[in-house]
This record gives sequence, C-alpha cells and structure tokens, in this order.
Amino acid sequence: AKLWYVDNFVLSPHKILSGHTGQVLCCKFHMLDDTELVLFTGSYDKTVIIWSVESGDKIHQSICHSSFIYCISLFEDKLVTCSSDKTVKLWSVCSGKVRTINVVPTASQEILTDWSCTQVNHWLSRLLSDQEETELTGKDLATMDLDTLMDSIACDDEKKRRLRQSVTLLRAFEGIPNEFLCPISMEIMTDPVVMTDGHTYERANITEWLTAGNCRSPFTNTTLSTKSIVSNHNLRNIIETV
Repeated sequence: AKLWYVDNFVLSPHKILSGHTGQVLCCKFHMLDDTELVLFTGSYDKTVIIWSVESGDKIHQSICHSSFIYCISLFEDKLVTCSSDKTVKLWSVCSGKVRTINVVPTASQEILTDWSCTQVNHWLSRLLSDQEETELTGKDLATMDLDTLMDSIACDDEKKRRLRQSVTLLRAFEGIPNEFLCPISMEIMTDPVVMTDGHTYERANITEWLTAGNCRSPFTNTTLSTKSIVSNHNLRNIIETV
C-alpha cells in the first residue's frame, strides 16, 4: 500500500507500506486512542495490519480469518472484518492491538431458502437498522421478483438501494464454492487457467493483469517464476456441470 499527500489535487508520495504477502483489498483511516492517526489494511493474506500514518511503521498485524479479507469498517474502538470464509468478525481495538469479541456467520453460510421468517427479520434489522418486521422467508428472498420484493418492504430509497444490492449478492453467491470464483474479479470463472503461483484465475482477468506489466501474483504477491498460464480443464468441467 502507498500513502500520499494531496495538495490542490496534486499527489506526492509519503510512505510505502510493505508488510502484506497478498493483494491489499481494503483500508480505513482511524484515530487510535484519540491521539494517533493510523491506517487499517485488509488483505488476501488473511491479515489486518495497523500502520502509523506519520512514520509508515507497522504497529500490529493479526491473522483474522481463514480466507481473504475484502472489507473492514471502524467505529470508535470497534473493528469489523468481512471475509470470504463466510464470517464477519467484531474486534475490540486497544493500543494498536485487536481482540476478537464475536464471530457472526454471514448469510451465505446457510442455505438461503431455508431461512425462517425470524432469520430474515434478523438479517434485515442488521442491514437496515430499526426495520419493521416482515413475514418474508428465505425462499422469498431467493425467488421473489426483485421489484416486488422491494415494494413489500417499507423503507426509504437509500435503504432500498442497499437492500436490492445485498439481496442480489445473496442470490449470486448462494451455494457457490469459493473455488469457482476468480480471485481478481470475484465472479464465476468461465475459462479458468492456472498460474505458476498455483492459483486459478479467469483467463481474461489474469491476462489483463500480466499485460499491465505486473510480475507478482495477484493472490500471494510473490514474484512469478514465469508468466505462462495453463487451462484448468478439470475445474472448467466441474463449473459447467453444476
């Protein structure tokens, strides 16, 4: 990751932050203990790092999940991390260290169509806050026409936008193994290929990555021994038959 100064829309480099062994996917600034501005970063290497913005030094690093971290959020002394291991974790941040408080399974960890009305209302309350209860079930979330579903839930336009986006993601990732998703685009692969880093990518995505001059793995950030790619016929056949 890189830190930059911004002055009249002109960028000038401040610090290069080197510590992750995988692609950095998310970051958030935070005032630590109301005294020091720090930066939190989440990565494909399953860790969160806290950096000093002033010095660029690594304050703390924790392995937070069993798969990559694609989203982090902070409020006061609480950190939330979201991972492709299908969990959301709540952490307490104190003096530059993180301590787990709770682990919440994400929606995709259970079969959406099996959700009860109570589970749907619990999910809606977390997503939209202070949301009135509905009689919807998981089957409704999975199969109902989106416009009809939006009309059945009373909320403002911003909440409906967020709800539509979240339901679309729930449907898209319902029951899909992580192995079917390209690590670059997080979309289901149609032409999977294997790189020398041992990981599989969508051909178009990894080709674009290599054409841009990258010589490191987009998954592990390690140097690639060669830029050759080999079709993953076995995985492609599995995806096509599902």
